[in-house]
Amino acid sequence: MNPNVYEPVKPIVQTKYGKLRGVSYGGIHMFMGIKYADAPRFRMPREPEPWEGVKNALKYGSISPYLGAPEPPFYYRGLFLHHKQGEDCQNLNIWAPKNETGEKKPVVVWLHGGGFSSGCSLEEYSFDGFNLAKQGNIVFVSVNHRLNILGYMNLTEYGEEFWNSPNLGLADLVAALKWIHENIAAFGGDPDNVTLCGHSGGGGKVLCLFQMEEAASFFQRGICLSGTTPEGPSTEWEDSLALTKAMLDTMGITKENISNIYTVPYSDLVAAYKKVARKLWLENRYLVFEPQKNAYFPGFPPFEGFQPCSRTKPLLISSTLGEFGRSGLSAEKKRDMTTEEKEDFLRRKYGPRADELMALFREAFPTHDILDLASLDTIFRVPALDAADVKSGYGSNNTYMYLSAYNMAEDEGVPMWHGGDVCYAFLNEDRVYVANEAVDGPRKANIFSSIVLNFCRTGNPGNEYLPVWEPYTREKPVTMVIDRQSQGKVGFDTELAHLALEINGPFRPRPMFCDESAKPQFGIE
Repeated sequence: MNPNVYEPVKPIVQTKYGKLRGVSYGGIHMFMGIKYADAPRFRMPREPEPWEGVKNALKYGSISPYLGAPEPPFYYRGLFLHHKQGEDCQNLNIWAPKNETGEKKPVVVWLHGGGFSSGCSLEEYSFDGFNLAKQGNIVFVSVNHRLNILGYMNLTEYGEEFWNSPNLGLADLVAALKWIHENIAAFGGDPDNVTLCGHSGGGGKVLCLFQMEEAASFFQRGICLSGTTPEGPSTEWEDSLALTKAMLDTMGITKENISNIYTVPYSDLVAAYKKVARKLWLENRYLVFEPQKNAYFPGFPPFEGFQPCSRTKPLLISSTLGEFGRSGLSAEKKRDMTTEEKEDFLRRKYGPRADELMALFREAFPTHDILDLASLDTIFRVPALDAADVKSGYGSNNTYMYLSAYNMAEDEGVPMWHGGDVCYAFLNEDRVYVANEAVDGPRKANIFSSIVLNFCRTGNPGNEYLPVWEPYTREKPVTMVIDRQSQGKVGFDTELAHLALEINGPFRPRPMFCDESAKPQFGIE
C-alpha cells in the first residue's frame, strides 16, 4: 500500500509577513511559490510586503525568463521545463516533514544549475525535494532568482542606480537566505543548520555566497556539485561593458534616456543580445552573464581566495568522470571495437600525447575500459582540485572531495554525465530511468543521499556505504572515487587531469546564438 497519499487538511504556517497555506502529502508539508522578495527590474531586492489573512502557496511561481527556448542536453535526464516565465521570479519552495515534536530539522537549500543564465528550481523531475525531506527527515528548500540579462547585465556606466546590476542574481539569493533564516523555524527547520547545495551553475552560486559577508551568517556549510570552473579572462569586466553598450546602442538607449531600460520588453533585450552577440564573440569578447567583482561581491574563489566570513565553513566539492565529454561512438560501434582500434581512435582524438594520456588513465582508473578516456572531463576536475587546494589551505580540515566515476547503463555504459549524481542524491533515481538499475540504482541512491544528509547534519559526508572518507588537505589530497566499488585515493589523477586539460585547451563557453562557424581563436566550445 502506498503511504504517500493526499491529505485534505491543508497546513497553515505563520511567517514574518503573514500566513501561508500549503499542501500535505505523504507526511510532508509542501509550500510552493513563496515570495521572498520584491525586485523591480535592475534594482536590488527588498523585503516583500506583509499581507492579511491566509495566502495560498499551492503552485510553483514564475521562473526567470530565458534567453531562448531551453534545449535538452545530448544525454537524457528527465527534464521538467513547463514553467511560467516572468520577471517576478523571486520565489522559493519548501518540503517539510510534519513536526509534531517541535524538533528543529537540518535545512538544505537547493540552487539550480544552468550557469547564471538559465535553469530553474524544478528544471528536472529529479530536483523535487519530497523524497529527501521525507526519508532524510530534513527541510528542503529550492530557490528561483533572476538570471542572464536581468540578473547580471553590467549597466554600471549608465548611472549610480545600477551600481550592482552585474550581481542582482546573487542579491536575490542573499534575500532568499535571509527569508529562510527568519522564517524556516515555522516550517520545522533549524535556521542555524543550513546547508547550501548546488549543481553546475548552482555550485558556482554556492561558492559565490561563500564570499559574501551579507550571506555568511545565513548558512553553515556548502556542497558544490560540478560547479567549479576556470577563471574568466582578465578582460571580463570590459567585455561585459562592451556587450551592454552594443545592446543598448541597438535599442537606441543612451545615458540620457536610460530610464527606458525599465520598461522595454524583455523580448527586445533578448533581440538586442542576439543581434550583437556573434560580432562581439568573433572579436574574442567574453559574453557570459555572470557575477562581476565589485564592492558587493569580492570575486570567485579560488581565484580571489576564500573570504574570512566563510573560509572555515565545511565545503564539499565534486565532479564526474564524464561531465560533458562524449566519444561520438554508437553503443554498437564501441562493443565491436578491439583494444587496438580503441587506442587508434584515442590517438586520433588526442594527438601525439595520446599514449601518455592512456597510460595515466589506466593507472588512475584501472577497472575502466580505455575508451572511457574519450569522455574524460576537462572542464571541472582541475578547477575542483584548485578550489579544494585553496580552501583546505586555511587549515580547518573540513574540505571534502568526490569524483563520481560510475558508468551509467546508457549506451553499454558511459561515464557519469554532468548532473548524473543529482537524482541519486535526492532519492529520485526512478525519475531518470537509465539511472535506476535494479541493483546499482538503489545502491547509488543510498551513497549519494547519505553524502548530502550526513554532510548537512555534521559537516562530514562519510557514511556506512563508503570506506573511511578523510578530508582533502594539501598534504594528503584525498578524493573519494565513487564507482561500482568506491575508494578514497590520494592525488591519483592530478597528472592525468592536467595533461588532458593541456591537450584539450582551456574551456570558454560559447554564447547562445553563435554556431560552430562563429568560434573565436581562444579556447574550445
